[in-house]
Amino acid sequence: MKDHSVFKIFRTRRSLVNEAFEGRDASTERNSYRLHFLEQNVPESVSEGVRFVLEEQLGFDLSALRSSDDFRSNLKFFFDLDSMASVEIVYALEERFSISIADEEAEHASSIEDIVLLVHRNMGQSR
Repeated sequence: MKDHSVFKIFRTRRSLVNEAFEGRDASTERNSYRLHFLEQNVPESVSEGVRFVLEEQLGFDLSALRSSDDFRSNLKFFFDLDSMASVEIVYALEERFSISIADEEAEHASSIEDIVLLVHRNMGQSR
């Protein structure tokens, strides 16, 4: 009989996170922002807020995250193990930034950069 306990799922997810970020150096939020979003005129608070939401919802330190990381490719395992994770992330982003994200927009945002730019764009629309 297979053990599908929460602990086994967490261990599996931890192993997959370690594999996805293998060989990468951790980056502070500020360095990550400067490297990936400063030139795109995205406020630092948006980049930091998205990273905070993702860490909170996914339950892992994502300091080795890159803007090109994608939930349809190298981070796909998060949703394979928790089919509701994407819904929870969208809801948490809407709450944190006081925005509304349309289902179609959420479906097209798969990379970290896509998500940060989507939040930034929607913040401009809500003002």
